[in-house]
Amino acid sequence: MVEGIEKDETGRQFIYSDTGVKVFVDFKDNLIVDPDDPLIASQARNWRYSKGLVKGLSYLGSENSEDAMTWNVFKTLEKSNPERWFSEIFPQIILDKDEQFIDPMLKFWDKYFPPLLRSAPEGETHADLTIETSNKLIFIEAKYKADISKKTKHDPNRDQIIRNIDVGSWAAKKRAKEFYFILLTLKSNTYSIDKLGYYKSNPSNIIEEIGSYRKDVKDYAALCENIHVICWDQILTSLQNIQAANKTALNFTNLIDYLNDKLF
Repeated sequence: MVEGIEKDETGRQFIYSDTGVKVFVDFKDNLIVDPDDPLIASQARNWRYSKGLVKGLSYLGSENSEDAMTWNVFKTLEKSNPERWFSEIFPQIILDKDEQFIDPMLKFWDKYFPPLLRSAPEGETHADLTIETSNKLIFIEAKYKADISKKTKHDPNRDQIIRNIDVGSWAAKKRAKEFYFILLTLKSNTYSIDKLGYYKSNPSNIIEEIGSYRKDVKDYAALCENIHVICWDQILTSLQNIQAANKTALNFTNLIDYLNDKLF
């Protein structure tokens, strides 16, 4: 056995990182749904630790992995009719009467590119989760034990929230759709929540960041209205409500237990 490997009570092998975070040797041990899906396997291969005690292991194996949480929650939800859970999970987003979900409705880690007129260099943005309907494009940035990034590789003043708003609203514009941005996080991540509130509270704060090259945005106030924060414990409560009301034939017990373990 490799030095440093331990086993938990269920027999799953893990190693503690240099900072004391548990990382499963097999990333699949950190998943509760579709561990053999080619998409999650690709994500696991592409994002690995490059140093330390856990060098070579997948970030998806970390007990703090936001990607694993996003997959576990929304891949489970994907198996049930969205009409039975969407409005409960996302009460801030009102669907039109004739609005249809695009297939596939949920897209994990899709690539999006910055607006054409942005002069500063910037690579592609991998949205944690995208939900697309016939009328809307919804970007979800998921955070767990960490706050948002305060800068990008090429721009020390471009934080993760404004980047998502900029890139996502541009992608929605090209599709002729209404854009929404959701920050999914813990209540304890106050920097992230405050930063989102900063942009949401005053359109001029967004204009200051992207207005010089985003002349296509005609109503920044409307953009602000479509920016929201949802906390993980709200997701848990919503799932409990859905299950209690028997709104879906799918049993959410495993997912509810999983989130209870992650949050409490």
